[in-house]
Amino acid sequence: MRAKLDGLIAVGSFGIACAVGLVGAFAGLKVSSFWIDELFTAWIVEVGISLDEFVARIVTDVHPPVYYVLAFAYAQLFGDDEVALRSFSAICAVAAILLFIVATRAYFSLAARLFGAALATGSFFWFYHAQNARGYSLAFLIGVAMLAISLSILAKRARRETRMLPEFAGLAVLMLIGSFVHFYLMYECLAILIVLGFFCPRQRLVLAVFAAILLTSTGLYVKLVIEEFSQYSTTTNWIHGDLSWYFDQLRAALVYSFTRKALLALAICAVALATQWRFFARSTPVASTSTADVLALGRFPFDPQTALFVGVPVIVLAGGIVSSLLIAPNFTDRNLLVCAPFLWAFCAKLYDASVPGAGQRVRVAANLLLAPIVLWTVISMTLGRDRPWNEPFRESADWIRAFPECRDRPIMVINAQPRAWFKPGYSEILYADFYANYLGDFAHPQVVFKEDILAHKITDEMKEYLQWRVDGNGCPILAWSIHLITEEELAEAGRELLKAVDRPDAGRVMQMKVLRDGLPGYVLYAEGPGGSEGSQSRDPRAPPSQRKTGPAPTPTRKAPTPK
Repeated sequence: MRAKLDGLIAVGSFGIACAVGLVGAFAGLKVSSFWIDELFTAWIVEVGISLDEFVARIVTDVHPPVYYVLAFAYAQLFGDDEVALRSFSAICAVAAILLFIVATRAYFSLAARLFGAALATGSFFWFYHAQNARGYSLAFLIGVAMLAISLSILAKRARRETRMLPEFAGLAVLMLIGSFVHFYLMYECLAILIVLGFFCPRQRLVLAVFAAILLTSTGLYVKLVIEEFSQYSTTTNWIHGDLSWYFDQLRAALVYSFTRKALLALAICAVALATQWRFFARSTPVASTSTADVLALGRFPFDPQTALFVGVPVIVLAGGIVSSLLIAPNFTDRNLLVCAPFLWAFCAKLYDASVPGAGQRVRVAANLLLAPIVLWTVISMTLGRDRPWNEPFRESADWIRAFPECRDRPIMVINAQPRAWFKPGYSEILYADFYANYLGDFAHPQVVFKEDILAHKITDEMKEYLQWRVDGNGCPILAWSIHLITEEELAEAGRELLKAVDRPDAGRVMQMKVLRDGLPGYVLYAEGPGGSEGSQSRDPRAPPSQRKTGPAPTPTRKAPTPK
């Protein structure tokens, strides 16, 4: 009875934790404003654009198109605001967890499946991307489906069955789709094929053909679409390639995958496992002495399932680093964690290998400790959703809108990223749309690169506007910047901006407003007497651009012509 009771407590606690996490995925979708990557998604799938324009926007990116296609169709039904676009990610993330629990029932106990699923929903990475309008939660869903099919193939191989056509056909379709959701999902597919090829020697030719098709199709997309039409640089970006970068990304991947409470839960499982010396035992193969057969007959951690769960992330890690070194920098924590479903499966496998088979006292103690730890892991992550955690595009736009004298006027946006990251003209259109997303038609963002400000390369029209504002007239907003810039960097840009507009001694009137949505954003403004630009538009001191009739030109939201 006691044996059943501690098991029921574990199942109940893990199940409640999963339920809290799944419901929490839909809570607070509007708490934070879009961050810059989500604004890019919103720009691509914008409701009201034509199909041709949608395609023209997709090909400007360096990511494959499947997520955008699905998000575009979803946006046509539900809109393109925060709740609408993020709800699609939440649905995919929740579906991935439910599929994991259902599709792996033949391989893990119910407690183990709920344990792995609960640790997943309690991780920052799953929870954040469940509410992030990007393609990672869709990658989770496809990854879980490929995981389940791979487990079925390994199970049939262990039973020496040869009829695997449905599994391989399903895997091929998922891999082809997944490779065009995210390129690291393609790495995940190749990793799965490598592991399966090790344990399924008779199917190696078929698996090799799968790999060749994936590499060829994605390679053609990169060559014919990305290299031809993308408006981003494919060789220069924000991703570094030095040794410290890789260590930082690996450390971040660990933190995003497991909280301290989750690591404590895994440690408890490891202690329970260590009490079972027999877990190292391996049967001696009768018909063969090959490595594959020895591993196929071994127990955790030497069995094929564990080789799959560990091998896939390790191969993706190696592939990401190698491709970053040989092709272009692309290795990040979030790219690596596309293969997170295999970590969930490893957690489930570790629980089954450690807790149920331990001695009664160890088993009961482990379950009674794990139950509250796992439950609190998920609850604390879900409760934390009432705190904003993105970039303050909405907050800063609302602050600017509080100045009526800025209506219909240009607002300088400082892009802190180098020009070399973009094709000519692309950043100006793209970032103007990003900053206008919450500003609406109130004012007109005009993008200037930080490097141009430091080089004092300001257009005469913008120079006159800023002189007028620094002198205490009209709209006080001097510059607005949020992404990839620090307070110190913007302060430096502000000082150089005053020099560029021939007001080097006006630093006393330039102030910085810091706004936060978890992460900071900044607005430089002139403090002092001022009136409405509209009411002073006929003043002889006003710049020529203000003496013209009509508002300042609005940047077009249309995509640039692909080059």
